[in-house]
Amino acid sequence: MERLCGRRLHLAVLIAMLLAPPVFGEEHDDAGQEAAAKQSALSRYGTDVNNRVWMGFNSILTAPADPVMGTIEPLEEFAALPGGRITRYFAGFGQGVLLGVYRAAAGALDLVFAPFTPFAMLSPEPRYTLFEGVEHEAY
Repeated sequence: MERLCGRRLHLAVLIAMLLAPPVFGEEHDDAGQEAAAKQSALSRYGTDVNNRVWMGFNSILTAPADPVMGTIEPLEEFAALPGGRITRYFAGFGQGVLLGVYRAAAGALDLVFAPFTPFAMLSPEPRYTLFEGVEHEAY
């Protein structure tokens, strides 16, 4: 009986020794991990705001290209319109004007709401990217 109690005591001490070092080590590492997480969260926020600002500028600056490109390369669906060989260019121009207005307005709103990163980026996917390193957010 004494041997059984002694073995249990040794087993309990061994388990306590195995579990103790990670507990003490985690308390010390948590402070460093929290500081790194705060720094990376702040840098991520700055990157997101920077990306939104430049994407907003990109949308505003490329908005005038939409009517031109809508006229030059109208959507294939416009060919099904009555008199599609001619009317598709007018429909493409109209579609380009509307897309340009939307792109410019959404770009302006992206500039205004850039600090509020939980909101989704409003600008449509860019036709042209004028600034290097700027990426459109996927929805």
